[in-house]
Amino acid sequence: MALFHTDYVALCCRDVQVERQWWIASFACEETAVPADWDCPLPSDVALKLPGAAEPTILLSDSGEVQRAGYERTNDRSIVFCGNLKKAHEYLRGRGVQAGVIENGGDTHFFEVRDPEGNIVEICNEG
Repeated sequence: MALFHTDYVALCCRDVQVERQWWIASFACEETAVPADWDCPLPSDVALKLPGAAEPTILLSDSGEVQRAGYERTNDRSIVFCGNLKKAHEYLRGRGVQAGVIENGGDTHFFEVRDPEGNIVEICNEG
């Protein structure tokens, strides 16, 4: 079973290649073709899939290109799920990611990491 999974993460980035490298280095993502059924594709789009995923679930887009195209894409808080929060925390720290402290959010436990552009990625325990 894969360590991480997500329904969908979409980020607008100043430097798509830096973000791409961070996701690959941090989460061991694999770059793949942008699916034809994804809405409003742009030339700069990068699709990534987490290890063990059948389909890509992460979309990185150039923020300038998004703005010029007139699309409304926002960088809402990205959420990535895991089955073992402590193991996920150790895994990311072992890959050089500055992982925040594990917090209790009431119904769930989580910690946060920040990508190179300062976007928060919340790692949540799914069960």
